[in-house]
Amino acid sequence: MTADGGSRVTLTGAAELDFVDRVLAALDELFEAAGDLTEEDRTFFSLAVSEIITNIVTHSTCVGDAGVTVTADLTVDDGALSARFQDDAVPVTIDLRGAALPEELAESGRGLAIAKMALDQLSHEVNNGHIWTLVRRRR
Repeated sequence: MTADGGSRVTLTGAAELDFVDRVLAALDELFEAAGDLTEEDRTFFSLAVSEIITNIVTHSTCVGDAGVTVTADLTVDDGALSARFQDDAVPVTIDLRGAALPEELAESGRGLAIAKMALDQLSHEVNNGHIWTLVRRRR
């Protein structure tokens, strides 16, 4: 429980696909505890969280960054749904401003663009790894 009556959960685990499942299951539990969320808020926030945590896991694996640990803080309160992901992967620069949907037949490259469209705030910073902040104000 947060100070404003919201709910929060924190998970830490290896940057592997089963961690994605754990994060999404925890998010569903938070949604159930909140009770009065719109379907639109649930859907768009879940989509953004799924895209970002999957990218974290996928790109940690792609660069051969074995042993990456991710911490996920998920919060639902009266004003917003938020997530903060922090990992200890080798830092890389990510251009969120340039994230746009690729051509229709492209096989990848949609995740950041989709997350940006679904959220009110998406930020990334490098600090001994990566810190992602996702916020969707409740409708």
